[in-house]
Amino acid sequence: ACLIPACLFIVVTPYAARMESKKEARGRFRELRMKVQSLDRTAPGQQLLRAPELATAQMIASFQSYGDEPDTFVLHDALRALGKELLLPRMNPDKSLTWLRDGAEVSASDLAAIDMVIVPALAIDSRGVRLGQGGGSFDRSLPQLPGWKVALIDSICFTQDDLPEEAHDVRVNAVATER
Repeated sequence: ACLIPACLFIVVTPYAARMESKKEARGRFRELRMKVQSLDRTAPGQQLLRAPELATAQMIASFQSYGDEPDTFVLHDALRALGKELLLPRMNPDKSLTWLRDGAEVSASDLAAIDMVIVPALAIDSRGVRLGQGGGSFDRSLPQLPGWKVALIDSICFTQDDLPEEAHDVRVNAVATER
């Protein structure tokens, strides 16, 4: 779903209308996501494969999913089959990210050529504000990554209520859900 009001699909989530803090929001969305998971963890990635922005994207930065996140492994296989260049992060001891292509570090010029960034998210609001897991790794990395930013989430974690936002937060352009 794009975040332009004319094509925005809103899912009303059953949590407090305003979160006092990111910590509170994370707790509520983690609980919600654990209770209501889509059966097909690959569905958000399959929806993303239909996005017109993907057709023109050549270099894509993504993440390796884990736990109850929407699956990225099938998505990555499909992107490679389409001939896309895929960059994946390695977390450093200081929680910063180093970007890799096929296990090798990429240059700053490679990062400048990124067309699309697939980001992990616990929740996204209708303004494109992203709530991550709280470690800050992607928050610190996103300003360095140009391109169209899309989050993979369960639709129940896409909310019309404003999530807490800080000055360093980078908004996403779109979300891909199972719907």
